[in-house]
Formats: sequence, structure tokens, C-alpha cells
Amino acid sequence: MTPSSDILAEGIYQIHFEWQVFVSQLFGFAVIVWVIVKYVAPPVKRMMAKAQGEIQKQIEENQQAADRLVEAKKVYDEGLAEAKAELAQLLEDAHADAEDIVVKMRETAAAEVERVRKQGRDQIELMRRQLTRDLKADFSQQVLRHTSDSVRDQVQSPQIKSDAVEQFLDDLEAMANTGSSGRAHTQSQWN
Repeated sequence: MTPSSDILAEGIYQIHFEWQVFVSQLFGFAVIVWVIVKYVAPPVKRMMAKAQGEIQKQIEENQQAADRLVEAKKVYDEGLAEAKAELAQLLEDAHADAEDIVVKMRETAAAEVERVRKQGRDQIELMRRQLTRDLKADFSQQVLRHTSDSVRDQVQSPQIKSDAVEQFLDDLEAMANTGSSGRAHTQSQWN
């Protein structure tokens, strides 16, 4: 290296400025920039635009999904509220039906109890009548038997026979003495 007047700094380092090298490097840099702008930048821009489009599409899809999620949540909440209301209505209807069934069963049971009571009363009345009839028949037989026995005992006694004959004779004599008016009175007494 030869000393030249193009030395910028002296010392440990010797920095030289060479215009030819600078212009050639500047030209090389410009070619590289032109190649990058002409051939590298458009595909990179397309890829970036495509990536941005995909990202934008995904953002839109995410927004639509979020909107659908909000709508689904709203529908779910409405459905849940409707289901709860329907369940409450079903429970209320079930309670009302159960109360109606209980009332009807009580009415049916009361009617059945009344029917059984009436049937029991009728049966008791029938049995009472039958028992009364049987007792009257037994009583009549007993009275008849007792009366027959008493009459037989009285008729078989000689004293009663003689008293009856005496009474009869007295009545005949009274009839003969009084005439026809007394006779009608005496006959009515014997009849």
C-alpha cells in the first residue's frame, strides 16, 4: 500500500476512501435493492396480502363464531327459561291434577261410604223386620200355646165347667124373663 492523500485517519487503523470501490458497492447495493423490489418484494407482498387476507378471514370467522356463540347463548338462555317455565307449569298442572284426583277420590270414597252405610242400614232394617216377624210369630205361638194350655187347664177343671154351665143357665133364664129386648142385649154379650 502506498501512502496516499486519501487517508482519513492515521494511527493503528488506516482508513482509506476509494471512490471506485464506493461506486461499485453502491451500484451493487442498488442492483440488490432493484432485484429485491422487482422479484422478491411482489411475492412477499402477495404472501403477506394472502396471509393478511387469511388472518382477516379468520378474524371475520372468529367474529361470526363469536356472534353465533352469543346467539346460541341467547337461544340457550331463552330455551332454558322456556323449559323452566314449562317445567313450572307442568309441576303446577301436576299438583292441580293431583289435588283434583284427591278430591275425586275423596268424593268417590264418601259416596262409597254412604252407599255402604245405606246398604248396611237397609240390611239392618231388613234383618230387624225379619227378626220382628220371627219374634211376633214366636210370640204368637207362645201366647197361643200358653192360652191353649191355660184354657185347657181351665176347661178341664170341674169347678170352671160347673161355673160356665151355671152362667149359661142364668143367661138363658134372664133371656126368657126379659123378652126380646133383653135377648138382643144378651146375644150381643155372648158374641
